[in-house]
Amino acid sequence: MADPYLLLVLMLAAGGIVAAVLIGGCLDGNPPAGSGIVRTIPPAEALTLIEEKKGSPDFAVIDVRRPDEFAGGHIEGAININSATFSERLAELDPNGTYVICCQRGGRSAGVRDMMRDAGFREVYEIKGGMSAWTAAGLPVVKG
Repeated sequence: MADPYLLLVLMLAAGGIVAAVLIGGCLDGNPPAGSGIVRTIPPAEALTLIEEKKGSPDFAVIDVRRPDEFAGGHIEGAININSATFSERLAELDPNGTYVICCQRGGRSAGVRDMMRDAGFREVYEIKGGMSAWTAAGLPVVKG
């Protein structure tokens, strides 16, 4: 017969592994939660948020692409802050505001999202798939 203590240790180890897998599966790739909300949302959810917050002085849509990309088509009302210079302009933004950020496909905005999270911003939403996903969903774009 097996040692009961060995069985207990094996059961605890297996339980720990199962718990780690379950917890890891519940984390959908978003940054860890701090005191604020920092997460990635699909384009349709971003549009709903933008429509709800439109006109609020503490809300902004920030497009972190290059100016030429921005001019080629962007979300109505978005401001353009190039990801290459975003860290230099971070102090201009109110950390208590609410922000929706996007780039072309999600790479640059993920870096900006993390930068804003690390700086203690209260509410930051990144558009999953960026402007590519936004336009693929048939959502409105303005040029210029």
